[in-house]
Amino acid sequence: MKFIHNEKLSLAWAVLVEIVVHLLFAFQAFLLGAFLGELALQSIFGAYVGMLVGAWALAIFVFGAAFQAFVLGEYMREHVESFETTAKGNGSYIRSWKQVRWLVAGLEIASLLFRCIVVTGQGNLLQAIIVGSFGAIALWYAFAQAKVIHASVNRPVEYDVTQARAAAGKDLVKGAIGLVPKMTPEQKQRFYTGDLTAISEVYTSETDRKNEKLRPKEEKRSKEKQRQKAQEENYRTAQGYTGKLLGGSDREDNFAAGYDPKLGFLDAQSNPGHHLSNGRRN
Repeated sequence: MKFIHNEKLSLAWAVLVEIVVHLLFAFQAFLLGAFLGELALQSIFGAYVGMLVGAWALAIFVFGAAFQAFVLGEYMREHVESFETTAKGNGSYIRSWKQVRWLVAGLEIASLLFRCIVVTGQGNLLQAIIVGSFGAIALWYAFAQAKVIHASVNRPVEYDVTQARAAAGKDLVKGAIGLVPKMTPEQKQRFYTGDLTAISEVYTSETDRKNEKLRPKEEKRSKEKQRQKAQEENYRTAQGYTGKLLGGSDREDNFAAGYDPKLGFLDAQSNPGHHLSNGRRN
């Protein structure tokens, strides 16, 4: 349930719906752009290509302008307001920012009206009314949702600190619940009366018990390392005696003894790749 009911999913859903709404208006602008492109670009690209150029150009422009004005607009507003506090600020910059929003909203409304006109021309007045009403509500929703998203993303750091403390408290309680069955009756009584040292005692006891289980494995690994080191020292001693007795080089002694440092005496002799015959490898 926590996977569904959480703040990240809520924010992601808000952003997704915001994008979908503006894509809907971009689709309406696509139809308007096709109409305008066919009229304005027919003499340059031809009717079909001019329609495609106009449709895609206007759709991309409207979506980008709406995304910048509504979804990212609060960041721009903060920048403009900070500029207005300087000596160059005269109030006209923040007014221009507000006008940008209204102009973008006008573009989206114009594309919506064009869609309604097309539907009305097909004799579907009721459908046109429904499309227009839905578009107006969706635009209003997108405007309000953009401010909510901005507030959520730029929430005060004190909120995150509070949430972190609450999460730490939940984890502490879960850990304590897991240790209660391992407490002695005396520790349970102390814990019930508010003595939290009982939790530390049980946790320390469990940690010591785990360390005791790991200790034999560490001792076994240490003994194995000592055995390997003793074996290597014995080999080096034997190698020195062999060199003195036979007067050969260390490399020849290795082959004569049938020893490979990576395999050992027995493995080197049993391995087909290291089998020796008459002092040569087969």
